[in-house]
Amino acid sequence: MNFLEKKGLRTFAEGEIIFNEGDPGSSMFIIQAGEVEVSAIKNNQKVVYAHLPKGAIFGEMALIDGHPRSATVTALRETKCVEMSRMLFNKNLEGLPGWMASFFQIMAERLRDANKHAETLTSQDNSRQVILSVSNILAGIEPNNFDEVVTPWKPLVKDTALLLNLPYDQVDGVMNKITLTPMAKSILTPDRGRMLVMKDFSHFKFFADYCKSRFMEKQGSEIPLQFQKMSEKEVDLITFFHTVMKEQLWEPAIEQHLFVEQFDASHESPLSEYKLELKKFRNSGLISSKLDHDDVQMYIIDKEKLQTLVSTTETLMEFEQMDSKI
Repeated sequence: MNFLEKKGLRTFAEGEIIFNEGDPGSSMFIIQAGEVEVSAIKNNQKVVYAHLPKGAIFGEMALIDGHPRSATVTALRETKCVEMSRMLFNKNLEGLPGWMASFFQIMAERLRDANKHAETLTSQDNSRQVILSVSNILAGIEPNNFDEVVTPWKPLVKDTALLLNLPYDQVDGVMNKITLTPMAKSILTPDRGRMLVMKDFSHFKFFADYCKSRFMEKQGSEIPLQFQKMSEKEVDLITFFHTVMKEQLWEPAIEQHLFVEQFDASHESPLSEYKLELKKFRNSGLISSKLDHDDVQMYIIDKEKLQTLVSTTETLMEFEQMDSKI
């Protein structure tokens, strides 16, 4: 290490921010020891671009083109870097052909433009990837006599982290959150250490399918019917149908005028404003109309379809909460 490099040597403590996204940039860094995380905020969520080890360079784009920093860099543990200023960088360019400076400028601009248009994964997307990966791994394990899928914790987390190129701690954190749900738990055994016990793998697999559907939604693909979100009005109607059916001890027929009166009395908006939702449920066979023997207009609610919709709605609400927490 020469004199100028020694003069530019800087040490950063674990967790210390080396520079923030948007900061003015006038230097680049070469990692001599330690590791850093490169991240940015996209759609109000932290997106981790990379973990850089010893020998890696960062901050070079701002040094070349003078634009603000495009990402935040944080020391993951005590890290030593050589900071090269623009003056020193330009001095090293003096011995190179003049077109080289223009070349570096163009490359920096193209890289920034690519970063703007690249599809980035948020931390929530990464967590969904963990769920999908773990689901696929667990699918190959034979359940025990209690219909539980049991596997050693550390190898599962390690393999998932390696497969997805994610930090071990991030995968470990997602799995710890899953054990806080009724689906799973972890236990300590004297011979095999910590174990993951998936108590309800079918439900976990369904949640993994839900996570996959959210990826499809983000990419603009069609979402499977069972994961399509219902509107607030649709949920209102489903809830009201369920309430009415329970009050009638699951008798499927109700006089139409009584149905309308009950709905209007219990909602701010009248049933007349739910025409599109009623039409949708008529088309699906959930609700139909007929005249009884006294020529009274009746609504007929399909009990099985209603119970399926109620169960699906409750499951989606549960999955949405879980998805937001992982």
